[in-house]
Amino acid sequence: MTANKNLFGGGNAISTYVPITEIEQEFISRLIESDDLQILVHDWGIVNKPRAVFGDKNLHLHFPMSFNRPDAPMPVWFFDLELKTRAGLSLFRQKLPCDYNGQPLHICSGVVLDMVWDISINAIDPKVIKTLMPNVIGMTTRRMDKDTWDLTVEGNMKLSNVQKQKIYELNDRENKVKSERWSWRKNNKANS
Repeated sequence: MTANKNLFGGGNAISTYVPITEIEQEFISRLIESDDLQILVHDWGIVNKPRAVFGDKNLHLHFPMSFNRPDAPMPVWFFDLELKTRAGLSLFRQKLPCDYNGQPLHICSGVVLDMVWDISINAIDPKVIKTLMPNVIGMTTRRMDKDTWDLTVEGNMKLSNVQKQKIYELNDRENKVKSERWSWRKNNKANS
């Protein structure tokens, strides 16, 4: 670790995370440069060419979402978002809650939302990388075990004991956040 890098080599020295590889960053860069990205908002529509910004862990997609239905306001508890290429290759899908203080967002014709979708990237499937970068060889992600080819906490990284302890703590925190993402909403909805 250097003064300008974190414990795992990430570019933000004051944050603890495992960065994606340079190959994965190059893949994202090529996708963005090709203007081939679109966001499918299931049941609502498609947003072409979202404005994308990325680093060594996250992809941020900025996009306006214009609604042309329904005529009367309708409660919406979540958006089911899918990042795809225009050719139809699914890159990532996530349901995101959109309630505030336990109340759903109300959508109707004429509503326009300026949205930002932040995607935290742990690994990109090597098969997906090879669709855009066919000449890439070897391991394309840090999180893939070199013997089993399964995604694991340690992956193919050579970690010190301190790094191993931190990466498992980080993994536990990430899993806790994922499990709480919907539980707080369900609890609020039940109490409202």
